[in-house]
Amino acid sequence: SDCSYLSDEQFSEAPQVIDALKSVFPQSLDIDSARKSKAFNSEKVTAHTAIIPTASVPDVNALSTDERNVYLAIAQHYLVQFMPEKAYQEVSVAIQCGDESFYARARKTTDSGFEAFLGAETTDVGESEDNDDSAFELLCKIRTGETLTTKEVVVNEKKTTPPPLFTEASLLAALVRVADFVTDPTIKKLLKDKDKDKKDEHGGIGTPATRAAILETLKKRSYITLEKGKLIPTDTGYALIDALPGIAVNPDMTALWSEKQTAIENGDLTVEQFINELYGELTGMISDVDLGEMKIEPASPAGQFQRLDSPCPSCGKHIVIRLKGYFCAGCEFKIWSEFSGKKITQAQAGKLVKSGKTDLIKGFKKKSGGTYDTVLVLEDKKTGKLGFPARAKK
Repeated sequence: SDCSYLSDEQFSEAPQVIDALKSVFPQSLDIDSARKSKAFNSEKVTAHTAIIPTASVPDVNALSTDERNVYLAIAQHYLVQFMPEKAYQEVSVAIQCGDESFYARARKTTDSGFEAFLGAETTDVGESEDNDDSAFELLCKIRTGETLTTKEVVVNEKKTTPPPLFTEASLLAALVRVADFVTDPTIKKLLKDKDKDKKDEHGGIGTPATRAAILETLKKRSYITLEKGKLIPTDTGYALIDALPGIAVNPDMTALWSEKQTAIENGDLTVEQFINELYGELTGMISDVDLGEMKIEPASPAGQFQRLDSPCPSCGKHIVIRLKGYFCAGCEFKIWSEFSGKKITQAQAGKLVKSGKTDLIKGFKKKSGGTYDTVLVLEDKKTGKLGFPARAKK
């Protein structure tokens, strides 16, 4: 379910559910079944309510590890809404130094409330930094209008780093807030406006029911591959993006269609008009597709990359075949598809991996002109570096 709300009727069932869950959580819990959280709101329930436990409690010890973890997470988050809220004191300080302003903030927890039940799960890095009792006490000593003396100034030199590659989990999370990656202010606003009444959506594309399935489709069609837990776009994926018109590969379409749906709801546009516009736009997009020299990577029946028959000589994992070469799925070993002007065939790559050298390859070009025949050897089993056989000393 993509809904975070429960019906008002489910609130009346809460005492029975809470009582049943006591067998799962035998510790003493500060629970008030009369406390009605904001989650109980029939008006915000969509096709399905949020997932919650029922009064029929399973034997958690009979569940698998994954099943038990999922059940306990659902049960815990159901119970916390009947527990006291977290209470804390906060102090903030603004310091003026010339034309510059500096700010500091600290918190001191006075009552952990429901967090005592959930533990460290609810505390993120930023919040843990704010919850520093020593910093809180220090800031409390500063008085309004007080003049402070700067004892030390430290300048840290740092280099910017590219954003990390997406994992499956981080990409699914990013799809919920695609608006954060959009630079066009109009499109950004449209994306956020369409999700303004959705608690867990912040200008995203897709739905909780479709995002994971789309990701699997992209992998099966070899547009992306999973390597060491990271999602890597393939050459086919790059070629597809290059071939499609911009409107088809940016979130603009989702935003613009949402605007059209709002117009239909307001009576400013009919469904028939929208469909006719849609047909026209799709026809134009299809005609704008430029395949150029786009190459389609052959994939196995399972939708994965083809592999060499022999395993990686460095780590033993399989080696996948891609347009730019042969890459190990478990380490840094790779053989580029071209070496010294010659194409490395699948058979030659297989021999390099298995025996460390190829059969005789004809037609290498000399710098002085002409050609020569030789074998290639695998010089480094860890990296896949290739070379020529050492010449015998005369």
